[in-house]
Amino acid sequence: MRLNKLLPIKVLPVANILGESVVYDDRTDCLWWTDIKGTELFRYQLNSDNLTRWQPPSGIASLGLTTETDWLIVAFVHSIALYNPLSGEILKLAEPELHLPGNRFNDGRVDRQGRFWVGSMTEDATRNPPQSNAGLYRVNHNGDVDRVLDGLQISNGLSWSPCSQWLYHADSPSGEIKRFAFESRTGRLSKGEVWASASEGHSPDGATVDAKGGLWSAHWGGHCVVRYTPDGQEDFRIPMPVSQPTCVALGGHNDRLLFVTTAHDGLTRSQRQDQPKAGNLFIFRIEERGLPEPRFQIGNLLFS
Repeated sequence: MRLNKLLPIKVLPVANILGESVVYDDRTDCLWWTDIKGTELFRYQLNSDNLTRWQPPSGIASLGLTTETDWLIVAFVHSIALYNPLSGEILKLAEPELHLPGNRFNDGRVDRQGRFWVGSMTEDATRNPPQSNAGLYRVNHNGDVDRVLDGLQISNGLSWSPCSQWLYHADSPSGEIKRFAFESRTGRLSKGEVWASASEGHSPDGATVDAKGGLWSAHWGGHCVVRYTPDGQEDFRIPMPVSQPTCVALGGHNDRLLFVTTAHDGLTRSQRQDQPKAGNLFIFRIEERGLPEPRFQIGNLLFS
């Protein structure tokens, strides 16, 4: 393992409570992300340096691009929907955890075949039935939703290898990133295996994969972003001046920009003073190239 002491080329002073789910749109050269607890949605246009904010009717836990330019697929904290922030239109697709009021949705991402995947997390187990837990869901092209994994605490780190042979996923409190053989045509998973383990005190959070198959993982509590090689070995770390990096995306100029959302959720006053940039969005220039972000195949969902 080696330290890669990169300095950010830009820091957007957005002061998110819980910035998450950063996604780069190569068609419009803009960046999307959400502040879950601040109940805000952000779009930053790189070419014009223009930042736009929306206040959706509910916190957005994660989001993905779609084949319709003005529409996103989002996981609100308790529902999955298509959302047009420009018009405010919402088409609700599913509420698969209505029976688990102590859960909320968390990390989500579109796979390379145009399906949306989103996991949940347990915030208050006392509000749920006994022996319940969080899970991972797959939203198919027709809008149907399947529960794919059970027994989770905080579903995180969804990403796929460049050829879609593998799905990567982290149950954050375990400190482990698992790898699942992925059947791209059907979206079925094999039994997972531990692929990488984070350092003690680090929780693997949002992740993405570069063109060489390296996995970039934001480490909540670890003050860093880590790149893992395709065989699960830690390649290098990018130290950060904040303790809670939350999610990463690759893209931008020549696909060689790294975007990192962060949080100040739960920090004490003293910690906030020590981390004045906590909650901001960081942009680094890196050597590795990203891959275009997949888009959810809306099909006839909007027009049926």
